[in-house]
Amino acid sequence: MMFDGHTHLFHPKVISNVKKKKSMVEKLGLKTKGAKDRVGKISLETALRASRIDGSLILPTAGVKEVGRVNDLFYKTIENSDFLHTAGTLHPEYSGNREELVKFKSRKIKAIKLCSFSQKFALNDPGTFDLFELIQEFNISQGASFFVVLDTLYGADLFFGSHPDHNTTPKLLGDLVKSFPKINFIAAHMGGLAAPFKEISTNLVPLDNLFFDTSNAAHVLEEKEFICLLKSHGPEHIIFGTDWPWFTHLPEIDLQKLMFKKAGYSKQDMDFVFSKNMGRLLEILT
Repeated sequence: MMFDGHTHLFHPKVISNVKKKKSMVEKLGLKTKGAKDRVGKISLETALRASRIDGSLILPTAGVKEVGRVNDLFYKTIENSDFLHTAGTLHPEYSGNREELVKFKSRKIKAIKLCSFSQKFALNDPGTFDLFELIQEFNISQGASFFVVLDTLYGADLFFGSHPDHNTTPKLLGDLVKSFPKINFIAAHMGGLAAPFKEISTNLVPLDNLFFDTSNAAHVLEEKEFICLLKSHGPEHIIFGTDWPWFTHLPEIDLQKLMFKKAGYSKQDMDFVFSKNMGRLLEILT
């Protein structure tokens, strides 16, 4: 099997707004040409089938007032799909986080997507730690097996005008991973999209509860840096992702397979990256 662990269903306005940020598009290597046509559930399903990919995880986020509505919308979007899965989202300032976690559990949603810069919260705020305590409580007392996917755009404030304190840095993310050992974390974009490599490698050391997803990273990291992270964290902690609609599947598969081979990954190793790791986190058969 093959599974894409990092996809989005963006509104066309989001794609238009991102395209206008030319310096960011260039820095991140985003493939914005044709992205306006890569919107909606049917488009994603068609792209996955055409690339012989067996499933994907969609990653929504929401402002504090929209958490419940967005979670319901995305669940309804994938409810009758054979191979689309969605994360839920929460917010440190949202009063109904406990109720949402109960809902996630009943809906068999395992992933929780957070994006601190767009959701406007700081990872080191007491309220954020309270949120992670709540998630960990569910994992310990109720066997919920929730895992958290954190976006990692370094210097997001420079591109989006958000508050610098709301950036997810490798240091802040590493502190969370160590503080909450009963939560599995996926650090999107190999731990720090556009972050200095030394900050990633120093602050995000291999741990049992830390995974990296590969989305976008091969377009930003130097090849030797990408391969170094593959080797240091190992195939059982790497998850294939495309960041669709910014990148399409077949070119990403080819590019990343080349990196995996250069890192010395065997076919069995690549099975972990392309399906088994995400299958285990989502508790689905692969």
